[in-house]
Amino acid sequence: MGAGWRGTASVSVGIFLLVAAVYAWVGPGRIDMIDGQYRYEVAKNIIESGSVQIEDLVLGGAVPGLTGAYSSYGLSGSVVALPLIALARATGPATHDRQQFFFSFTSAVFGAATAGLLFLFLVCLEVRPRTALLWTCVAAFATLTFVASTTVFDQAQHGFFVLAACFCAWRGARQDSMAWIVAGGAAMAILVNFQETYIILLPTIGLAAISGGWLDAAERRRAIERYAVFVFVGCIGLLFYAGFNSFRFGSFLHSGKGVNHPSPIGNPLVGLPGLLVSPGKSIFLYSPPTAIALIGLYRLLLSHRVLGLAVVTSILAHGAMISMLSFYGGDWCWGPRYFATTLPLTALGFPFATFSRAYARLAVRALVVAGVCVQLLGLSLDHHRFFYARSLPAFFWYGNNSFYFQESALFARPGEIVDSIQHGVPPEADLFRPGPYSNRLTYAVFGGWGHPELTPPLWMRHYRVFWLPRPWPLWMSAIPEEQLPIDLRTANAILFAMALAGAWAIRSGLRPKETDVRV
Repeated sequence: MGAGWRGTASVSVGIFLLVAAVYAWVGPGRIDMIDGQYRYEVAKNIIESGSVQIEDLVLGGAVPGLTGAYSSYGLSGSVVALPLIALARATGPATHDRQQFFFSFTSAVFGAATAGLLFLFLVCLEVRPRTALLWTCVAAFATLTFVASTTVFDQAQHGFFVLAACFCAWRGARQDSMAWIVAGGAAMAILVNFQETYIILLPTIGLAAISGGWLDAAERRRAIERYAVFVFVGCIGLLFYAGFNSFRFGSFLHSGKGVNHPSPIGNPLVGLPGLLVSPGKSIFLYSPPTAIALIGLYRLLLSHRVLGLAVVTSILAHGAMISMLSFYGGDWCWGPRYFATTLPLTALGFPFATFSRAYARLAVRALVVAGVCVQLLGLSLDHHRFFYARSLPAFFWYGNNSFYFQESALFARPGEIVDSIQHGVPPEADLFRPGPYSNRLTYAVFGGWGHPELTPPLWMRHYRVFWLPRPWPLWMSAIPEEQLPIDLRTANAILFAMALAGAWAIRSGLRPKETDVRV
């Protein structure tokens, strides 16, 4: 067992290193969405002054509180980025650009950790390691998890804690270990301090803490104890959430959400079809292999009933919740990003989806190839370009429920790429990005900045960010070296070394006979 565990751990670590290197390479290297600017501001201020206030005065979405202005986002989204910002400060000058550059890889780190954990989870479910590795790569590079891990939107971070909570709960049931159960509950406590509505997943993921032997009274009592401990520890996160709200706003329940936005309540009769079949936000268009995983979940439910029940009910509960949002598509983003939270759970179904007929296996390969192509399209250019080109207001989704049944960023992207290749950066583009602090390369994009007299399609042409490739090694090559927050050669060399180390660890870990690799 020891040798088997070492091999499995080696592959898991190798996957983390390799996937992290790839995610980092193709990431934007800047705060690509305004949501991340608030989280960065809080994280930076925690390090510099021990404060959670918003001190950047141009961030107008900050909410007035008891002693200053605060972000409406949960604290977890800033805390998990602290090591990266600290690393930026420890390895070079503590400029905003450098710290924001490092901050932008938070989702890449957690997305890669999710891939490593998914492999470990599949091996624990007695999936052959090479098969588990194959499907882990599909989950990492052919589903929406890929794009979600290359943005400052934090759904990929949520996905890690969801998968970790489920793994720990299931592992705790398998070994009858309260330590594992507490760890799973702690993951949920962290998760609800990203977004408090994740509390709905606490009772469903907690089902994984219940295992076989239900007819035996002693085992039944022990299973109930495990479930209760999991839920109790997870609820500690709610206590922290309430206390943090009270500290900021003097109210246990008010988090600042909704102050500067329209009502989040939407129509599920619009949201559910939008998430499933609309050309603008269908999960099956933006993440084609998801269909394979959903088929596999049925067989997972048959072979691992309690775990399958926990996974399926969690996916259904989360899907129902986001379908009731007026902004069900996430918006100003690529695809239905909220699904990235439960895609790692869904990926547990991949190896259980077996097909005997040749045409079915061909369809599986086609879906995987299509998934990779869709993600590469999403990684190619800045996501804002699609929205600005259509002159959309900030909250367009609130007044136009049918938008994603009429428009699609996915279908528009090939034309955008062809346009960028044929015409290049417009000659009138005199700045890199729109917004305050024009000398900062890695600050968030602000709409309508600098040329208010122009319509968005014309306004957009004054900024290179919308026309240059999205991955940072490509757009940074068009920036004078003295303006860059990092040394390009050094950064690429480090990532290349990480990728090589990861590949070596994977190969080394797969050397033992597969029948010996069990956790």
